[in-house]
Amino acid sequence: MLGALMASGNTELVDADSPDADVLMVNTCAFIESAKQESIEAILAAIRKKTHGTVKKVVVTGCLAQRYGDELAIELPEVDAFLGIQSAPMVSDVLFGTASARRAASPAFSLPMATTNARNFVQPLTEKYPLIPPSRIRATAPWTAYLKVSEGCDHVCTFCSIPSFRGRHRSKPVEAITEEARRLVGAGASEINLIAQDTTAYGMDLYQELALPRLLTELGKVEGLRWVRLLYCYPTMVTERLIKTMADTPNVAHYLDVPLQHGDDGMLKRMKRGGSQSSYLRMLERLRTAMPDVAVRTTFLVGFPGETDCAFENLVRFVQEARFDRLGVFTYSPEENTPGYEMTPVVPKKQAKTRRDVLMQAQQPISLAANDRLVNSEMSVLIEGRAANGTLLARSWRDAPEIDGTVRIVNAPDSATPGDWMDVRVVSAEFYDVTATPL
Repeated sequence: MLGALMASGNTELVDADSPDADVLMVNTCAFIESAKQESIEAILAAIRKKTHGTVKKVVVTGCLAQRYGDELAIELPEVDAFLGIQSAPMVSDVLFGTASARRAASPAFSLPMATTNARNFVQPLTEKYPLIPPSRIRATAPWTAYLKVSEGCDHVCTFCSIPSFRGRHRSKPVEAITEEARRLVGAGASEINLIAQDTTAYGMDLYQELALPRLLTELGKVEGLRWVRLLYCYPTMVTERLIKTMADTPNVAHYLDVPLQHGDDGMLKRMKRGGSQSSYLRMLERLRTAMPDVAVRTTFLVGFPGETDCAFENLVRFVQEARFDRLGVFTYSPEENTPGYEMTPVVPKKQAKTRRDVLMQAQQPISLAANDRLVNSEMSVLIEGRAANGTLLARSWRDAPEIDGTVRIVNAPDSATPGDWMDVRVVSAEFYDVTATPL
């Protein structure tokens, strides 16, 4: 959206708190209740700025607009426009009107908000992947980027509302992804994180095959791209071909984010998740055989209706046996229009939170042991910042941006800057982070 606005020639990007801001665009999430609440709070904060005259217009985009656009248009009349998840190509017309209106726009920035009285511009989802403007403005640091390979999801997990407003799975062509990767590398990115609602389903609609290995092979040819990282993989689609491609392609990080959601077979069936505890353990064995240094991250959902004490204990034992490098835990959020919303017996919120804490505590010694094994090893890391005490903050192949651990580099040269790569030796370990010195 920002790329499309910049291409219009009428837009300058400023911080949301800048006195020069005319329009605030709030990009929202509608996955779970806490995300929806955070999105609503951000919208209300933007509305307050408009009410006080700090900004002229407020535009709400993303999943919340897609899922609840009609209701929000009634409840929040102060918002000037709601744009859904496929609205990037039309954002300029919504803000500035037709092409002729844009040419006639006054320096006072009157913002006609298109030529219609409708304020909800959410479009019906189509099977075709939405067109993406050639220009792209990133909110991340220049050395790392997220690259979406597909949109939507064909799974029927009973806890998840995503298919209802993201639509069925539809892939971006290999050629488009590799071209976008080259543009990102040309703009300074040395790490690309592949994302989707289900990354491993990539290509089924376009090529009638699980084409993620084919895509990784092509991304392996992009000069200057040092890390390709896989996020949001579905466990039953982690094939032998994918594992072999990861192992054989030099710039594919030996890292896999594969949300399993649970480790008790009965709960997996209630959630309508593919696979079982035994199949998950076999997958981990295959990954670790092909890539002994692979870092596996997963997430679990506790407190889903019907989760008994016995089912939770099975999950804890599974985590202790599987020994994941990285692990996150969510408590169940009931979402309307999902099968789980009507399921019983309901697990009390307090009990779900206690189970989350227990599972995270069970993971801590596992995480510490994994980090301890790194002590005295050497690795290349990507520098991301410098702490007040002069320590460099970096990430290894084991650390996805924003969600995983940090490599703290002590006795680092003053010349090192964010975006640089450095070879280091690990000297000590904690639960989630490690400390290293430059080689």
